[in-house]
Amino acid sequence: MVASIAEIVVNAPLLRSFHYSVPGDLGTDLRRGHRVLVPFGHRTATGVCVGFPAESEVPELKPIKSILHPECRFDEHLLELTRWISSYYRVSWGEILEAALPPAIRSGKAKEQKLREVIALRSPGELLEEAGRIERRAAAQARILRKLAEDGPGNREIERGRLLKESRAGAASLDRLKEQGWLEETTRVKRLDPYESEAANLPPRQEPVLNPAQAAAVEALESGLDSAEFKTWLLYGVSGSGKTEVYLRALRRVLDKGGRGLVLVPEIALTPQTVLRFKQALPGRQVAILHSMLSPNERTSQWRNIQEGKADLVIGARSAIFAPIPDLGLIVVDEEHEPSYKQDTSPRYHARDIAVMRGKLLEVSVILGSATPSLESLHNAREGKYGLLELPERATTHGLPRVYVVQLDGSFYRSDGSGLISRELDRMVRKELERGAQSILYLNRRGFTTYIQCSECGYVLSCDECDVSLTYHRGDNLLRCHYCDLKEMVPSSCPDCRSKRLRHSGVGTEKVVAEISRRFPDARVLRLDRDTVRNHRLLRQALGAFSRGEYDILVGTQMVAKGHDFPGVNLVGILLADTGLHFPDFRAAERTWQLVTQVAGRAGRGDERGLAIIQTFSPNHYAIESAAKGESDEFFRRELEYRRTLGYPPFGRLVKILLSGKVEEKVREEAARIGEILRQAVSADGSDGAPNSGGLSDLKKTGAGALASRPRILGPAPAPLNRLQGKFRIQILIKSPTSAVNQRLLERVKDRLKPRRGVDLVLDVDPQSML
Repeated sequence: MVASIAEIVVNAPLLRSFHYSVPGDLGTDLRRGHRVLVPFGHRTATGVCVGFPAESEVPELKPIKSILHPECRFDEHLLELTRWISSYYRVSWGEILEAALPPAIRSGKAKEQKLREVIALRSPGELLEEAGRIERRAAAQARILRKLAEDGPGNREIERGRLLKESRAGAASLDRLKEQGWLEETTRVKRLDPYESEAANLPPRQEPVLNPAQAAAVEALESGLDSAEFKTWLLYGVSGSGKTEVYLRALRRVLDKGGRGLVLVPEIALTPQTVLRFKQALPGRQVAILHSMLSPNERTSQWRNIQEGKADLVIGARSAIFAPIPDLGLIVVDEEHEPSYKQDTSPRYHARDIAVMRGKLLEVSVILGSATPSLESLHNAREGKYGLLELPERATTHGLPRVYVVQLDGSFYRSDGSGLISRELDRMVRKELERGAQSILYLNRRGFTTYIQCSECGYVLSCDECDVSLTYHRGDNLLRCHYCDLKEMVPSSCPDCRSKRLRHSGVGTEKVVAEISRRFPDARVLRLDRDTVRNHRLLRQALGAFSRGEYDILVGTQMVAKGHDFPGVNLVGILLADTGLHFPDFRAAERTWQLVTQVAGRAGRGDERGLAIIQTFSPNHYAIESAAKGESDEFFRRELEYRRTLGYPPFGRLVKILLSGKVEEKVREEAARIGEILRQAVSADGSDGAPNSGGLSDLKKTGAGALASRPRILGPAPAPLNRLQGKFRIQILIKSPTSAVNQRLLERVKDRLKPRRGVDLVLDVDPQSML
């Protein structure tokens, strides 16, 4: 029976669906998962068909206008997954579905390159015989036939333009042969592979012998894969312990059984090395890539290959979690601790947690890998929710790098940059240069100097739209805001007092390169950050050049911090380990420990034991001390004790409500109003704390315990970054013992959270940043 009513979720920030009538000409074609065009208010919007209700309360339904690219229909699994995302993260189902598509398909501008090919219809012998017969009267036709015969009977297809060029023939000669039945022309879509040329030159892989810890991990994983049951594994292995090899063996098991795999990486910078390594280890398998640095046509080609089942393995960044992979049998989340897996714009979601849910829905295994696991994942493993696989030693024989901590003093911030490199680090860099080895110097700040200050009145050149100082970029001779991308010329005098005494302060990667070049004029220095690498080709070129030994020193931000495997690097210098340590964020210590451990782990991945030098103003902080000594258990103990005391994850769940607007007073009033709504909803739950089906207490507790386990409303309070992009920002934090308690509270107040005109509201479930 043809449906007459369709349920549509629209690409708009609304937590509901809408009913539309199905025109007769669409009735037999429209299916669940089809993307459609619908009238929406005074405009036309895109949406997705999610069902066919038997009736509607709306008396006069508007008709669906059309089905958009019917070949890109969402399957039942992706509809179920995105519906869960919408419910859990309190975001529009329509917006999630829209985000799951490549931008070029969303915009309708997807263009795939089409090739015209010529195919010989006769054997090579017949082609050559005819070429000899007609050579005197039709030399161009003869050359075409000889060219088609060159490759023999197994491969007589050739691109039309190349055939004509190499045969020195015109289109008329080709058309004449086609009329005579010697050949035919076809048109096919050429799917672009961004790594085609590099993959073609990969040498054969020598299969490594697994160490006992790797072998035990692979055995446990294969046992789970063979049982075809859902299970999440935390693969906790020190840097260089061979986690990737474990991934490969598990993926190979899945592929050999006819399944497909998905590997998520947090940084686009990690993709080139990962892709080529997996292509080399899985010869004959098709590997697809998805990330935002691909061109629109490349991304569309890769996505269509995946959807059509032509890719055995998909490797990509955060959004690849939505890849339409048929017969998905294993999901791997590499560097699972990385905050970049959380989308920081709408729709907000965490790709790692979605990976776990996707595995659960499909009943397949999920591997979360890290040398520095998030406290949430570690807690889940220790509590038995996840399986725990440990790789406590490096796959090489020489172990983890030696770590040396250098305490910084005020000389680090000398305006000429001479204090950036300590005596200890200078000595070791010289030593590495003398023996032809490579070094990495890490600083998580771009630019030349991080602010310019007037020496007379103290005025700091700041962004007019944000409460942050402007960063000086010497290469462009510009001041830039790293939040709103405002660009300004460098003034010759102080805008406040007109003094000419402007002092450049702070440090960035540009300044580090300048100082390194001054100290070591013969060194070949490469800088890697978002200013120098703007697309994936430049990124691949830079990483490839350093890997081949064309540079001696790599200076970079977090793009070089994790996941890379450079065997020629024996020395890593962390120029300022304190960069984020004192941020007003409860995860600041965890992020610092992870970053220092990960960066230090880039050293000594070849034939020699490496050395990491950590420069810091806080050598006695437990995050830096634990990272330097390799005492991860001590860090976990202290950080988990702190989190438990304050009820932060993994011992509680958070929701951040951020209000922003151009007029500060309006934002304050709205924040106070919404804060009061939340407090009233909590207090209205009953004074005795008794659990009930719709209550806001932890249902596992009763009496005083249930009362203590209710949500706590913190704020409203100014956000640490009080103004960004011209908007004042105030936030409210909801802290609860479980996500279910948060969800019940949000459901209770959902109709009252809409802010007034002039104020924006962002609801962030499980926020990864408090800034």
